[in-house]
Amino acid sequence: MAPKKDFSNINTGRVYDQIEQATAQPAGPSKKGRQFTEDEKQDMLMNGRTRGQAGVKQKRINMAFYPDVYEYINIMSRVTGLSRTEFVNTALRQHMKDNMNLYGTAKKFKQTIEEGTEEE
Repeated sequence: MAPKKDFSNINTGRVYDQIEQATAQPAGPSKKGRQFTEDEKQDMLMNGRTRGQAGVKQKRINMAFYPDVYEYINIMSRVTGLSRTEFVNTALRQHMKDNMNLYGTAKKFKQTIEEGTEEE
């Protein structure tokens, strides 16, 4: 029979802390990037330039388009030199300007309904 092996000299303690210390990166600049002021955030939101900016997010919506509308957005955005998002936002802003009175009325109506449900 083979002699028993002596493992008494082996450190069997947890080595995870040692591994973390050995592989830890030296403390450097924050990975969060630059912190923006509220004015800078609003400016980026209004100009649609938030991609990759920490702490500044645009509202998003997933939409389905009819094939002819989708083709129109693609072609006209290229013709006008805008991204598809910029093109759709520009078209919707124009629609907002054209229907501002109706929008204002609908917004007031929504607020009165919301106020009425809070009282109950």
